[in-house]
Amino acid sequence: MRRRSAAFTLVDLVLAVALVALLAGAGSALALSSRPLGAGDATARLVTLFDAARALAAADGDGATLVFSPAAHGAGFVAMLYRHRPLPGTQLLPAGIEPYASSARIALAGIAGGPPFAVFVDSAGSVSAAAWDIGQGALATEPQCVAALAFTVAEGGRTAQRSVPCLQAALR
Repeated sequence: MRRRSAAFTLVDLVLAVALVALLAGAGSALALSSRPLGAGDATARLVTLFDAARALAAADGDGATLVFSPAAHGAGFVAMLYRHRPLPGTQLLPAGIEPYASSARIALAGIAGGPPFAVFVDSAGSVSAAAWDIGQGALATEPQCVAALAFTVAEGGRTAQRSVPCLQAALR
């Protein structure tokens, strides 16, 4: 009778390496799924926020305000959507949408190199922006939009640039 060798065969070795690779791949996919995907993820979430701001402004009749504040801890920002615009005689009210916190850096060309700043959407869907924070109170007048709002979002070595046309509150 032939005895089976105690050593690994080539098939055993290939199966062991494949199993280790499969477990490593599953572990890294799980680790990546718990972390945002950087600038692309932040940009995708901002598109959703701008869509919500446009819908809220049209339904409310008094516009909406999207406030970008610095993150409380570390780099990044927090975006919060409010009902109304900060004009005399109005009060900003939370829109009932959870604030979006991101570790990405965000800038608005010609307005602010980073938060705080705000984007104002009127009931027709037109936008304007200013270096403004909710603690500053009402604006004397709403700023005019003279060129598309140009956003830069950067995280993890990736940068995304998007714009919002003055007459249409839609991030592209």
